[in-house]
Amino acid sequence: MSQKVEKTGQAIAVLLIVLMILRINSYFMISENATITRVFKTGLRCLLTGTSILLVMLWNDPKRPTRFVYKNILALFFYLMYLFIGFASILWSSDQAWSALQIAMDIECVVFVIWYWKAFLIFNEQPRWTHTITLDYIMWVSIVWVAISFLIGAIVNPDLFFRGTHGGEVQRLGGWIINPNEMGMLMTVGAGMLYTNLVRTKLSIWKILGWLMIVLALVLTQSRSSMISFFLTTMYFVMSSGKAKLIIPTLVTGALVAPIIFFKIFVKEGDVGEVMSMTGRIPFWGDLLTYGFTEKPLFGFGFMRIHHFHNFPSIHSYPGSMTHNTFLQVLLNLGIAGALATFFNMVFVFKAWFREKKTIIKHTGVGIFIGIFINSLTEFGIFGDANYGIMWWLFIIMVYVISTEAPKPERYTPIYGKQALRN
Repeated sequence: MSQKVEKTGQAIAVLLIVLMILRINSYFMISENATITRVFKTGLRCLLTGTSILLVMLWNDPKRPTRFVYKNILALFFYLMYLFIGFASILWSSDQAWSALQIAMDIECVVFVIWYWKAFLIFNEQPRWTHTITLDYIMWVSIVWVAISFLIGAIVNPDLFFRGTHGGEVQRLGGWIINPNEMGMLMTVGAGMLYTNLVRTKLSIWKILGWLMIVLALVLTQSRSSMISFFLTTMYFVMSSGKAKLIIPTLVTGALVAPIIFFKIFVKEGDVGEVMSMTGRIPFWGDLLTYGFTEKPLFGFGFMRIHHFHNFPSIHSYPGSMTHNTFLQVLLNLGIAGALATFFNMVFVFKAWFREKKTIIKHTGVGIFIGIFINSLTEFGIFGDANYGIMWWLFIIMVYVISTEAPKPERYTPIYGKQALRN
């Protein structure tokens, strides 16, 4: 009987990983036809959200129901306030249909993360399954499989899985399926979660191979921001280990590799000026603040809108439909009102992180945050157009907001389940 229970628990753990892989895939472009892609994304996301809700209903034993504890509630409150302002902005949006679509996708993402997180907690807390799984394990394994699929795709169909830039001289992994910078951010999160997992588990050949797949995919994206966040994430976990035999070799290796990375990835085709202007972003940001924000400073142009037209007509840079900085994105589309909501959302998440006493839970937050924060400075980010950076930020919020009551404290570790953490 116990063997059957163990196999059932293992199957459920695999199911949680599959759901995460599919959720990541729901942000990919599967077709050049916008309608087909939109139907795919909408259908798959709604299916996964519905599945998560169903799992909570099926797994929560009515004889011994899991009771959820909500703490650090202001972190979630201000995120919901941000969404409320975004929903209200449909009334004055410069493109009401686009704002409505974006706010609907963000709300759906919130619903998915909450119910997936509850399903995860119930699985780890319920005594009927002896198996257990951790969030960091789910995330790094899921991301490794995504990395493997893209690496195979790059060999089988390079025209689809690589995107040519700089006149086709530079080929970046991700293709038109996903923005290479977003792909790089995903790999950085995967590395952070693998490092978190190694804090409490032993190194194995599978983890080494997984790390290599992540690093290879990251390098092939040629994403400058993701490479920076990868080094910062690696250094955080290496330095926090306090082990000189790990810190010194890492610093030496980093010093030797840095020049190669700089000239191969950061200075593409020898264009230093491109790096200094952040590929035209700095003058673009200047125009956004000077000619965009000042026009509608209080409530902006509407959720995920940065101007009256689809593209902001920048004077000193390229025209663009998004700001390439998630914080400027909020400032342009929801004005000062939206910026204040997101500011306090982050303040209370950071406060929850500082107050957290369990090191492993703090590592989880950092392992996700560094990658999505650096990405937020130059891409869609955690408050931008629908992307999985938003989902990762919501998972950070859930880690510090929703937990469960532990009926047996000696056997239970909040967030990560029962005492036998075998993954």
